[in-house]
Amino acid sequence: MTTDSIILTSEEIAEYRDKFAGLDDALYAIKIIEASDGDLTKAVSLLAPKYNISITKSHPILDELAQKFRHVICDETFIDDLMTGLLTVAVGSLTATGQIPQAIATPIVIYLTKKGVKTWCNSNSSDSNNQ
Repeated sequence: MTTDSIILTSEEIAEYRDKFAGLDDALYAIKIIEASDGDLTKAVSLLAPKYNISITKSHPILDELAQKFRHVICDETFIDDLMTGLLTVAVGSLTATGQIPQAIATPIVIYLTKKGVKTWCNSNSSDSNNQ
């Protein structure tokens, strides 16, 4: 039922662990993703309550969270960071808003990387016109 479900392989999890080395909360998120058999949706569903983030069952959680930060995510600089593999910078951009912890920003960045951030921004451009 979740259209945003992305499953990471153990190899991908190991790669992300390397990319996020030194970011403790990001590594915690990777550990939860690994414990969730690579399922990003399941991992975020487990992480969100720990950070007092409410989620609705009517929308896919990763997409719902990403929509809240669309103004940051669809910024050209953020897109460039993601597309050039600067994932820690992208996580930093999201956490700089002060509204999302690193452990939640990490799976969102992975989700957008796997889904294609430009594709995601283009497909959601008519859904959100607020600034």
